[in-house]
Amino acid sequence: MTSMLDSLDILKLLSQQERDNLAVFCQDRIIQKWETLFSEWDEWNAMYFLKTWKIDIFKNINWEQVKLWQVVAEEVLWEMALFSDTNNKRMATAIAGENSYLVVILDFSMNELKSKQPHVIEKIKQIIEYRNSQNTKYNIV
Repeated sequence: MTSMLDSLDILKLLSQQERDNLAVFCQDRIIQKWETLFSEWDEWNAMYFLKTWKIDIFKNINWEQVKLWQVVAEEVLWEMALFSDTNNKRMATAIAGENSYLVVILDFSMNELKSKQPHVIEKIKQIIEYRNSQNTKYNIV
């Protein structure tokens, strides 16, 4: 079975069966250039895998929108909420820098996935932690 997640290199450490199981909880989404994916202080409601193009991340600092970084294809957006039970608020705003294609896992699906496939969540967490350590190593974050 071909899954919508098969082309995401970030998830290649998952077996085909694990990707297929994870895909059941996912949705495709296209967001247009300049469209806001989420805003600072919004409630967390999803985790995103960016398949194509880019999303710009902004933070309101002294009443000014400051661009912090750019998330590019093959990265994960707002995975921090996956590992934190203390803060369910978005800490920045995400705006499409180009028309972008995302795979979305909504919060209720994430909770179901955690209960039914905890080992998949653990593998995703390990992948994200490794990618974050590489970004820190090269001063990308």
